[in-house]
Amino acid sequence: MFRQQLLILINFLIIADGIVVILCGYLTHYLVWSLSGGTWAMPTSLFFGVTLFLILLNCFILDRMGFYSQYLFSPLEDSLKRIPVAVIIGMVALNQGLYLIDAQHLEVSFFLIYAGSMCLGLLLVRLAFGTYIRSQGQGYGVRRILLVGSADRVRMVQKALSERRGWGHLLVGWLRSDGVEAVPELPMLGDIDSFEKVVLAQEVDEVVFALPQGSPINLASYIALCEKVGLTTRILPAMFRPGSGYRHLTVEHIREVPTLTMYGTNVDATGLFYKRIMDLIGGLIGGLLLAAMYPFIAIAIKLDSPGPIFFKQRRVGQNNRVFKLYKFRSMYIDAEQRKAELMAKNKMSGCMFKLDSDPRVTRVGRFLRKTSLDEFPQFINVLRGEMSLVGTRPPTPDEVEKYDLWHRRRISMKPGITGFWQVSGRNKITDFDQVVKLDLAYIDNWSLSRDVGILLKTVLVVFTGRGAC
Repeated sequence: MFRQQLLILINFLIIADGIVVILCGYLTHYLVWSLSGGTWAMPTSLFFGVTLFLILLNCFILDRMGFYSQYLFSPLEDSLKRIPVAVIIGMVALNQGLYLIDAQHLEVSFFLIYAGSMCLGLLLVRLAFGTYIRSQGQGYGVRRILLVGSADRVRMVQKALSERRGWGHLLVGWLRSDGVEAVPELPMLGDIDSFEKVVLAQEVDEVVFALPQGSPINLASYIALCEKVGLTTRILPAMFRPGSGYRHLTVEHIREVPTLTMYGTNVDATGLFYKRIMDLIGGLIGGLLLAAMYPFIAIAIKLDSPGPIFFKQRRVGQNNRVFKLYKFRSMYIDAEQRKAELMAKNKMSGCMFKLDSDPRVTRVGRFLRKTSLDEFPQFINVLRGEMSLVGTRPPTPDEVEKYDLWHRRRISMKPGITGFWQVSGRNKITDFDQVVKLDLAYIDNWSLSRDVGILLKTVLVVFTGRGAC
């Protein structure tokens, strides 16, 4: 019910913002026409096109900035800072769009008045919505909620709901399942034995059960009672606790069978789809560059030292999938056999091997590594779906065998040609645990824009030579 109410509010807000854009357009047109003494006029078709463009673009920008999410009722001072930014972005895009299609030149006053009136209108809409929500007591379409459980878990639900008052709810009180501890600012209506009496006597729309793990209470009987009297019930999973890591817990259905699902990462199907599209585009571009440079690099490698042009090695990909990684060969052919004698000089602490001035690297190999040209064959792995443009470094099977349990989460996403730790001073990090922490920070905070940022930083690293290994 919370989600439905939130969607209703968001839809009303989107419509209100669209009306603001239209009204501000007419107001701006009239004011500019008046200021010019009636000598300026915009063609009707262009006016409608500009207005429609701004409605769609404004909606997109505000959505990306979080104004149409569960945080839509953010503090007014936050809106005062961010709405002008959104409007300016829209106006700059409009100006560039008109230039590209060689449309009629618009007066500077048109943009200034339109931008100023839109800022004011969008802020007034949010002020009006916030005022209306507060005037309704506790929100739109108030849902009266009864909490049932232990004091610590009830406090957790109370805190979460209190931070989302715009969802439309009122906490009528709580029933304790054990202990005698109180919950501040929440009426205690008795213990769980008086559940039936309370729900029949009180004005209750929903019941949230927040029972502790191992509770002996027969929850099914209470849920059955709620079902009989038509009350919505919600259950806080007993295994959930703040900081427990169950951040991606959700309920899904396999046909009619409900399942409690906890995702290993916060990357949803949509995110994976766009990430794969970016990988295919980048893989194709990288593949073309690889084809163009191959003859020159192949000749250089062959003239420098005997052996194959490509170096192939078994690596561990997403969730223990083993694949063959491709690179231009930058070492002598006996490099793997000589690795054991060089382990004492390993500069990395932990499950990763890295060596300064590695004697196994050829002369051409040093150039390839310094310019990162040796990495280009990995675009083949990207096109095959074994790697991504951005991800974690793909380890070797022997490295994975030495992993601690918490290290393994770094291979829960596809490995990448580049990654967060590579652009965060990769030539300075000598602690493998620190590398893993950077990888996990990337996984836990993944976004497509973050991937784009890492790619741009990687290009900077390659061209400046900073951090290349």
